[in-house]
Order: sequence, then structure tokens, then C-alpha cells
Amino acid sequence: MKQRKITAFRIMCLLIAVAVLVFLGSGYRIIILLLSIFSALVFGRLWCGYVCPLGFYQELLSMLRKRLHIPTFHVSLKAKSYLRPLKWIILVYFLASVLFLGMRPVMYIRPDLSFSSADMSIYKIIIVGIVTGICFLKERAFCKYCPLGTLRGFVNKISFGKIKKDNTACTHCRACLECCPMDIRSIYEERSKSDITHSDCIYCMKCIEACPEQDVLSFTLFGKTVLSSKRNSKQVK
Repeated sequence: MKQRKITAFRIMCLLIAVAVLVFLGSGYRIIILLLSIFSALVFGRLWCGYVCPLGFYQELLSMLRKRLHIPTFHVSLKAKSYLRPLKWIILVYFLASVLFLGMRPVMYIRPDLSFSSADMSIYKIIIVGIVTGICFLKERAFCKYCPLGTLRGFVNKISFGKIKKDNTACTHCRACLECCPMDIRSIYEERSKSDITHSDCIYCMKCIEACPEQDVLSFTLFGKTVLSSKRNSKQVK
């Protein structure tokens, strides 16, 4: 697969996945939920990058922002350290809502099911507006705090999908760090381990797409290399 086509392929997968989920409708909630659980156990957060409707919505917002030439909002490392506990707070709230308040987890997979003309409230409209605004200014902002994504992240390390790095050939150019929508620093900072799969990784492959060195970064599935970085011909004299 050519590197220029990685993002297009991912967007196509998201579009098809959303179309299928909408076609299935609310009558197949249990099937959707079971598929989500199965994919999490096998592939970790791959669902987030290629199937999740909320992920697709955020991709559209990012595409619109870039089309309007609006720069992304950068969060300082200090601010990120303060925000890091937020995802655990949201996760606890989510689990408590499911266990004690009867909230259905499928609503995070198909959020449109929780919005009907009879059920819309000013509170929901405000929340959706705020989240949309944040995701417009910062790529995949919701994914960093999504409770289902956090749960899937626990499986990333033992899933069959892995992000690998050849540390001996890495030139530390920071291209992978600068393009990562999840702000994962270990992909750049790791200097010894070959398996750099992070719990926040959604397998968007942007790091592999951006890496200018041959086979330094790669994605493996069931132990087989599916995708690897390619040398930038413009840098080769």
C-alpha cells in the first residue's frame, strides 16, 4: 500500500463502518456491542481508528479545519499533565453510569441512538457543541478521554496489532511525534524496545506515513508486517 493512500484507506474504512452501523439500526444493538467487544479483545483500539462513528465525525471536523486553513490548537506539556487524570475520572463515571444508572454502553458506539426529537435537551445540545468545538480545534480530542477507548487501551499491549520501531535506524527527526493525533511521545522517545504499542494508540498509521526512513516504523498483525515506513526519495541524493 502506498504511503499516500494510508489516510484515504482509513477514511474509507470509517465511512463504510458508519454506513453499516447506521444500516443495522437500533435493532442490532447487541450485535454491535458484541462486535465491539470482540474487536477490542483481538485488535485493541484498532476499532477507534477504523470503525468508530465518533472517530469518523472527528476526522470530518479535522478535514474541515484544514480546508479552512485554521491551525490546530496546541496544548503544552504542563497542561497535558494536568489533563491526564481526566480520562480516568471520565472512565469511573462511565462505569458507574453503566453499573448503577442503567446507561447502555452501545450509546458510545452509536451516540445518535441517544438523541431523538423527544429527548433533546439544552444540556445535551451544549455538551455536543462544546465537544464539537474542541474536536474541531484539536484532532481526535475526544479519543484521548473516551471511556471505551480507555478500556480498549488496556488490551492494546496484548492485542494482535503492534507498532514496531527499528531504533538502530531511527534518525530522531520527530516526524512521528509531530503528526500523532493522540500526542504519544513514547513513539519518538523510545530508544531500546522494538514494540512501542501504546495504550492510547488508535493505529491511524500517521506515524508510519510520516516517517521518512525505510522500515523504521511498521505495523504488524498476527506477527506479520502489514505496513512499514518508506524512505523519502526527496531526501535521497
